[in-house]
Amino acid sequence: MKTYLISLLFTMLMTGIAFAQDSALVAQRKNTIKLDLTGNLIYSNSFNLSYERLVKQNQSFVFTAGIQEFPSIINLGENVEGKREDARSGFKFGGEYRFYLKKENKFATPRGLYVGPYITALGFKSDRKIIYSGTDVPEEANLKSRLNILSVGAQLGYQFIFNDRWSLDLVLIGPSYSRYNFKTQLSGDFEFDADNVENEILRALIEKFPMLDDVLDEQELESSGDLDTWALGYKYQVLVGYRFGKYKKLKK
Repeated sequence: MKTYLISLLFTMLMTGIAFAQDSALVAQRKNTIKLDLTGNLIYSNSFNLSYERLVKQNQSFVFTAGIQEFPSIINLGENVEGKREDARSGFKFGGEYRFYLKKENKFATPRGLYVGPYITALGFKSDRKIIYSGTDVPEEANLKSRLNILSVGAQLGYQFIFNDRWSLDLVLIGPSYSRYNFKTQLSGDFEFDADNVENEILRALIEKFPMLDDVLDEQELESSGDLDTWALGYKYQVLVGYRFGKYKKLKK
């Protein structure tokens, strides 16, 4: 599977380089600011913006930044109930380079089919109270959860342009190789086995957190309360944007 992913990433990148060679001059708006709609469907309190800048006739770079919170989960396992969240926070940063396929596109960049590499970093924090009912007398504890995801991959997408100003950007395929780092820390006056409870919480998060159930199933925390592993991942996005700037002549 890893060999297949590497071959796919290499093929997409080489295809983009081969087809995106520049030739004639063309007039284009060079800037697009976009709102990521996908994050609002998946995460809590999400607000992510992307900025695309044309650098050549058929090439651009994109920078993404924003905030998003760990999804609110009450049931953290068969015997674990989340009572109250004291704090939730999260971030997203990313960059990508796009090759618009000149031979496949009838319209000027950034309208049309594109491929290219990307890197994305996600981070989430959550502090809350839990009640563990797996003992004769339910016990309360404080739970700190941390999840960081670093993804490197390649994507295939298509961008529509409307009335010269508005864009609809669809990332159709985005396989990646991702590092998943998860850490929990239980504190308080309790007698239950913290390691077992942390494993129970992890299984619940893997099942309910977007995308984790597909890549980290059957994983368990180490005795220290950490999980650090690499696995296949994927990216999909829907963004709406506004183009601005004067028309500029771009060349190879």
